Amino acid sequence: MLTATHAAIYAAAAAGGVLAPLGPAAAGARELARLSWVAHQALRDDLVAVIGARGGQAPPALPAYRIPATPVSVAASLALLAQIEDACAAAAHDATAVLGADARELAIDALSGAAVRAQRARLAAGLPPATATRALPGAPRAPRAPARALARNPGIGIIT
Repeated sequence: MLTATHAAIYAAAAAGGVLAPLGPAAAGARELARLSWVAHQALRDDLVAVIGARGGQAPPALPAYRIPATPVSVAASLALLAQIEDACAAAAHDATAVLGADARELAIDALSGAAVRAQRARLAAGLPPATATRALPGAPRAPRAPARALARNPGIGIIT
């Protein structure tokens, strides 16, 4: 979940950077990118604190991440924001299966926040509400082996 959060911070900043010079026409999308960036920074800080409180060492963010879409316009930036929020919601959903009660609450809050931000991005892009992902995006469609929930990062890869 922390890996997905690190990547989301990077991707939201990339989207916001593209939107910044586009002026008033991009103001709404730029605000969505800023809200995503701030939310993921807060989540990152909370996750690092939980890991540290348990005697662990949180992995640092990488210098760059491969993002699933290139934010070259308002529409592409909104699509990217929706994709990264979907990926984070899936990672948070998977994390709920392996976390204790105290940290599970953090994951559930992250899941609901990401789902709401993803839907806002889709609606701002003019997409119909039905284009939203499933209510539990990380839920398996068929039985599968357990995922490594804290490291799962669908749709966002590391640049090597």
